[in-house]
Amino acid sequence: MMGSADRFTLAERVGIGATAEVIRGFDQERRVPVAIKRLHEHLAVDPITRERFQREARLSARITSEHVVGYVDTGIDAEDRPYLALEWLEGEDLAHRMRASGARLGTADALRITRQAALGLFALHEAGIVHRDVKPGNLFLAEQGEGAPFLVKLLDLGVAHDSASENVDGVALGTPFYMSPEQARGDTEIGPRSDLFSLGVLLYELLSGKKPFAGEDAFSVLAKIVLQAPPRLSDVWPDAPPALDALVARALARDPDARFSSAREMAHALAAIERVVLEGAAPPADITLPPALVPSDDHLVGVIFGRLPLSSNVGRTRALFQRIAEQHGGVVIPLLGRGVAVVFEGECADGLLRAADAALDLVKQVTGVRLSLVTGGALPPGSGLSASVIERGTRSLERPRADANEPPVRIDDATAHLLEEQYAIEGAPGSLSIRGTRGRGLTNP
Repeated sequence: MMGSADRFTLAERVGIGATAEVIRGFDQERRVPVAIKRLHEHLAVDPITRERFQREARLSARITSEHVVGYVDTGIDAEDRPYLALEWLEGEDLAHRMRASGARLGTADALRITRQAALGLFALHEAGIVHRDVKPGNLFLAEQGEGAPFLVKLLDLGVAHDSASENVDGVALGTPFYMSPEQARGDTEIGPRSDLFSLGVLLYELLSGKKPFAGEDAFSVLAKIVLQAPPRLSDVWPDAPPALDALVARALARDPDARFSSAREMAHALAAIERVVLEGAAPPADITLPPALVPSDDHLVGVIFGRLPLSSNVGRTRALFQRIAEQHGGVVIPLLGRGVAVVFEGECADGLLRAADAALDLVKQVTGVRLSLVTGGALPPGSGLSASVIERGTRSLERPRADANEPPVRIDDATAHLLEEQYAIEGAPGSLSIRGTRGRGLTNP
């Protein structure tokens, strides 16, 4: 039915996704079951989707590792639908295991899973491939026979980046909760250390039962990944072994250069922690924990969160937005899609006041932009923002409009209290906005 000489026969469908279905098949040549991933019929006629699928097959064929699902064959079936034959795995993916037993797994399983996943990522990285979608659903816990421990295998190279070829335009870059800061900013260059950040997110979740970056919507999650000072494992697991706390902190560093230099180095570090935590070995002598971060009551940071308007030229709109914000001394940080944030730091409340002026200027010159403005205590330079500032800013931005005439610069109640003497504030508590400045003539954006 499929391939040359009808090598594969099909049985039941065992999974279905946005672009393809997975069918249990049988390899007549090797006399073993296989998993047949086949492009949906309605997508098989789209040349872009078809090329993406075939590109995934080409990448899979380049990898030989016990920690990456094995490639068998690829081709076009009798219905002109591309297919990819992979080794058949018995077991379950990690997402299913986490749903069944709770997000928090035992320390032994959490370390074993992430160590083996790191080895699989190392095989990909050595071949010039960045996975870009490391998440529970793409890690499979393969059964190895009665009494044998499971073997972790990476799945799905559908959005992987191949350094030896051009990217396919329009490919999504992963799953928000597990994205690296580089992905959440929409950077064009995504390197291997991005996968290590995603694996660090997964390890944090397996050990604590909580995601390190959570929010009410995708925008707030992306903003936290890019802007928030990375949370410590010990913040949610006070009894976390210091060596494990330090390992997770290194994996979650916002600066890629501060993470592990390679997936192999991370795998070795995880193996060492396994010996410390599970076997009572002496901890490494060079444990370095990041300092505790306390917001300053004396210095405030002002932050604008925004969504750029729908436009046929988002790049031009983003450039105009950046130019205006930088004229007021703001540091502009792009977020994936049409999102943007601007951070204003300064002595006392100077950063907040410049942020307010910038927001009013932006809504006058960038037609259709939607903004929120919040403030909070500044963290040490380069550390990022507190989760509270990001949560208040994204919540204000996403709240429904109070009425059609509501000013487009939204603020939360705490920020309004600090600005009310110099700026005209409108609305009721919980739905406040800035109309303009006092004493210099009110603006009417």
